[in-house]
Amino acid sequence: MSSPTTRHATLRRTARLAAAALVAGATTTALAAGSALASAAYACALAGSNTCTAPLTSSVHGDVTVTSDGYGFNLSGSGAPGYVEVPNSAQIDTSHFPVTMSVQVKGVGVPSTRVGDYDVVRGTPSGSWKIEVVARKQRTTALATCFFKGPKGKSFVTGGPDLSTMKASWTTIACTNTGSVLELRVNGTLVKSKVLATGPISNPGPLLIGAKDTTGGDQFTGYARYVRITVP
Repeated sequence: MSSPTTRHATLRRTARLAAAALVAGATTTALAAGSALASAAYACALAGSNTCTAPLTSSVHGDVTVTSDGYGFNLSGSGAPGYVEVPNSAQIDTSHFPVTMSVQVKGVGVPSTRVGDYDVVRGTPSGSWKIEVVARKQRTTALATCFFKGPKGKSFVTGGPDLSTMKASWTTIACTNTGSVLELRVNGTLVKSKVLATGPISNPGPLLIGAKDTTGGDQFTGYARYVRITVP
């Protein structure tokens, strides 16, 4: 049997180890929180009355069907261009990397020749960053596309599954510009990448969801929700 002195020493050592573990855990938590605070995320949930989250403001225009689980764009055929405008999106600083934009879509068909392509999320007026759905294989398939443009270069990255075969479920499209590589992910899987340094991305705004412009260019037809832009 150990002596009282030995037991007390053991207890003190155990207490010191527990305290050290608590400090280490707190430090890890603080570092994780610091990493989270190092980036800023801007979001538009497109769910019921919750269009965009502060500090972003927004307005809904034209043929938009508002539901609690996403907004339907240009579904009624009324002819009134349907889109969401975010007039104060210039506060999103896209001049530093990485920049990631993402959206969930559902009910997406193949863009017609009349429409051209679907602009789902677009930084206007120049469209220096955007998520599109484009027609391929003689307009028989619909593919996700990312586009980034800066002073050093611009490019699309297109790929992934045929979205027109996935109409019944929500599909997440995410585009990232790391500063040297453009990446496209569909449902979390990297489906296409391209080495390209665009340089800083301009963002004068306003951000549009569902169209290229307010007159109905490249109108998106389908449902969208959970638009998110993350910057450093």
